[in-house]
Parts: sequence; structure tokens; C-alpha cells
Amino acid sequence: MIVQQFSSGLGNQMFQYVFFRLLKKHHPEVRVRADLTWFAWHNAHQGYELQKLFGISLPEATPWEIALASGQFPHTVRGYRYINRGLRIFDQKYIDAHCADEIPLQDMIFYDTRKNLYLTGYYISEKYFKDDLDDIRKIFAFQKDETASSSVMAHHIESVESVSVHVRRGDYLDPIYEGKFDLLREDYYKAAVMRMRKLYDKPHFFIFSDDKDFIKEAFGWLPADERTVVTGNTGSDSWRDMYLMSKCKGNIIANSTFSTWGALLGNPEGRHVIYPSAYIAGQDSEKKTIDGWERL
Repeated sequence: MIVQQFSSGLGNQMFQYVFFRLLKKHHPEVRVRADLTWFAWHNAHQGYELQKLFGISLPEATPWEIALASGQFPHTVRGYRYINRGLRIFDQKYIDAHCADEIPLQDMIFYDTRKNLYLTGYYISEKYFKDDLDDIRKIFAFQKDETASSSVMAHHIESVESVSVHVRRGDYLDPIYEGKFDLLREDYYKAAVMRMRKLYDKPHFFIFSDDKDFIKEAFGWLPADERTVVTGNTGSDSWRDMYLMSKCKGNIIANSTFSTWGALLGNPEGRHVIYPSAYIAGQDSEKKTIDGWERL
């Protein structure tokens, strides 16, 4: 049996689901289950969203299955942030092999599935999705009735040479993340805008952020007739920003899985995407080999 943990916000959940599909594909003889208990004791982001937005129903692991795979009984009562009881302590070799953010694809294929395995991570490397993007775009197609309220902005986006600009701040400003993620600076966005002006005749920049007040002032260097600050999509409607990013003809993304998916879900034909060289503080981002993607 393999149990994979799902956690964090929408973008990370989507990458985790792509990896989950790979596990089931490469191990058809093994019971593969999802551990969703993280959402029972975390208030971060908008909770588990794959079911609501894409109709994805995961086969959930029972508490006993989680315990068999991880050696820990999960606490499923909101407000409790720690496991109820530990059955064994993992040694460093086990942690390195099964709890890393980026498990090599070959290692995943050749897991010793005679043992129960518990996997946790984000799996954002393109090696997990690049060869299956057409099917993945179909899986992550937003419901038409849900996107109707975004139709006015979507029409505006589709009527011009639209380029999305994503500014991730929000939880990156939280003291618990201090020093872990790079807050992209103005020079990155200025260089990305300059590059997009060479790639599109008359680009219009649609700016998305979880800090709307900040970007209203921070992008004063961009002429008013060349920019639109997208507002209103907060809380349970935050996903609409991802949908609208996907409708743009080009994307300037942040060090964020949210805007990465905004770029990945769009029509790839003629699309240009600028992504930052830095993701985690002090660590370069993976070099993408997707057509039209350029690291800056």
C-alpha cells in the first residue's frame, strides 16, 4: 500500500494530484490512497479544493491505513496540529528516501511496494507532468458555471494582447516563512515586462496578487493604460485568479505553484512565460524545457 499526503494550497494540491496519478499508473497492483487529514487541522489557504473545482474524488486512506504506512496515528480534530501517537521513529535514510520534496521519477517507479509507503512532498518538477499536459489540462478544466462570474474580465483579457503578472506576498510575509522564500523584487518584474514588450506587439498587463493594496502602488512605473489590477477574487474565490491567468496570452509568474498552473493550463500555442530563476531563498529554480518558457 502507498499513502500520499495532500496539503497546502490549490497549486500544490494540483501538483500532488499529478504525482498521485503517476503512482497509480506505475503501480496498478498496489492500493494507492490519499491522506487528506492535513486539511482537518490546518486553516491555511482554502482547504482541499480539488473536489469542489474539478470534481476530483480521491480514494481516502483510513486512519489505520495512514498509521500502517507512516507509523503515526493522525489527529483529525481541527485545532490539533500534531499526530496523536507515534509508532516508530524514522531514521534519516528513510526520511531522505521517502519524504523529500522531489522524489526522482525512476525511484518512484522502482519503489519496493512489498512494504507500506507514506509519501509527502510537492512534486513540482516538470518531469512529473510535461509528457501528459494535454490530459492534465482536461482534468483541471474549471467548471463553466463557476467561471461565469469571471466572464467580463475574461472577455477583456481575450480581447487584447494580455499578459498576466503574478505577485506573491501574503503568507511569504509570515514570520514562519522568513528566509525561506524569495520575495521577487521590482527589477524582476521590470525586466520581465521589458521582455514581454519584445514578444508581443501591444501587451496589456493584468496584475494579480494576494496583496491588492500593495500592487496598486508598487506598479506605478507601469503606464496606467497598459495595466489592469485584477481585484475581488479573495477567500473561496481566489481560484478565479488562476482561471483568468490561464486565459491570458502570456504570463509573468512568481515563485508560486498557483501562477505556475495559471500558465500551464492556458492554450500553449504562441504562449510566452517568464519565470524567476530563484524560488526558495538561496536556491535556483528548475530550468523548464517547455516551449515558450524563459527563466529570468
